[in-house]
Amino acid sequence: MEFIHAPKFEAEDLAWFNVPKPLEISDLKGKLVILDFWTFCCINCIHIIPTLKRLEESFPNHLVVIGVHSPKFPSEKNPDNVRQAIARYEIVHPVVHDPELRIWKQYAIRAWPTMVFIDPEGYILGQLSGEPDPDQMHATIEKLIDDMKTKGRLEGDAADLLETPLSGQSSILRFPAKIAYSEADREFAITDSNHNQIVTAGREGNITRRIGSGNIGHRDGTFEDVEFFRPQGLCYMNGIIWVADTENHRIRMIDLISGQVFTAAGTGNQGSFLKHEPTLGVQTAISSPWDVALHQGNLYFANAGTHQIGVYHIDDGKLSCFAGTGQEALVDGPRLKGAFAQPSGLSVGNGTLFLADSETSAIRGIHLNGGKVETYVGTGLFDFGDRDGQGKDAILQHPLGVHYSEGNLYIADSYNHKIRVIDLKTHTVSTLKASVDLVCDDASCSRLGEPAGVIAVESCLYVCDTNNHRVLKIDLKTGKTAVFIK
Repeated sequence: MEFIHAPKFEAEDLAWFNVPKPLEISDLKGKLVILDFWTFCCINCIHIIPTLKRLEESFPNHLVVIGVHSPKFPSEKNPDNVRQAIARYEIVHPVVHDPELRIWKQYAIRAWPTMVFIDPEGYILGQLSGEPDPDQMHATIEKLIDDMKTKGRLEGDAADLLETPLSGQSSILRFPAKIAYSEADREFAITDSNHNQIVTAGREGNITRRIGSGNIGHRDGTFEDVEFFRPQGLCYMNGIIWVADTENHRIRMIDLISGQVFTAAGTGNQGSFLKHEPTLGVQTAISSPWDVALHQGNLYFANAGTHQIGVYHIDDGKLSCFAGTGQEALVDGPRLKGAFAQPSGLSVGNGTLFLADSETSAIRGIHLNGGKVETYVGTGLFDFGDRDGQGKDAILQHPLGVHYSEGNLYIADSYNHKIRVIDLKTHTVSTLKASVDLVCDDASCSRLGEPAGVIAVESCLYVCDTNNHRVLKIDLKTGKTAVFIK
């Protein structure tokens, strides 16, 4: 069998991260190399980060992983946003940012994620698209490295190529994702994602609790001992906080009265497609739950990893598929025949479950009485931008959060770094001016950075300004903004 030599990167002019200088194929001689072609919006790309991390930790001397960031959305072309994503997912291997897809084209890549395997002499061993089985992947790499060791093909220390990433700045919040409010408790709850905690706060922004040890893990128990792994969405009502514990592939219940945290659904393993037949929640594997919404005893969850909406029945602890075939697409119609693409935000109002369908840059709704799926904004997987207008004349860019309030739907239009509003009577989409031209007495106020969560409480919006590690409060009457938590 004749192997092809890996093309040169020719990427000295591109932005590199986690290395002291740009790398070339010749620098990798004597190492087994995995090129990971990824983009930070992609749920499948996110899924393989732990697999790659496990490999790096198992074979630190002989394996080099290089992330080739190959953006889909315009916002992903900004190297500062890539730097934030690397910090958010705690990536320590070298990453080259390829905004014009030069390396992607040189290696004839066609899909995210794709891994290319290169031997110690610089020849391509093969490529793999999609998500690998983590255990099979580990066993294969282990066998390859053992064989290469035996044949004396490995040399040098892969660690010499790396530069230790700078640790994140200390802050009260670290990549906060979503915010919820309980009227009965007069309190907010926020997912403090990269601190692996849930934070509660009073009406003045004072922190009242930190729930979670801060360590990555999946332990249930007391507020001090419980562990989360980069939780995203949550909802809060009557002393109970429901949490989409995203990278643990679980749904957690926080009981503020007893001071205990329980797992309601998920096994901790990444699951495949949700089934229509109800199964016991704690025995059912789910996939990257990104948000939750509570309505009449049902907890709806955005199962982003399989592009479906699930429903957990609180009374009997069972869950099932509520909507979506699992196909990654934009298809309206009956809920079980509809198709979504990485649903990431949920909100219930006026008899409808609204959702931010991120990869189609769409806002969708599932009518709870009848089950029809309807699209308000968005037309497809590769239709995105920044334009106000009526219905599908408007364009968004990878929205992550939605909140229904009094006939309006507020949208965290994440990659456009702003808040949009849909008037549900006319389906007119407009930009909330106060989210773009901030009027703020605090000198630290700046343009939003990938906001992921938004909620309306009385006459104010509270926004998770994710990449700025804070929560902002926008007064809808005055148009003024204040820093609520930072």
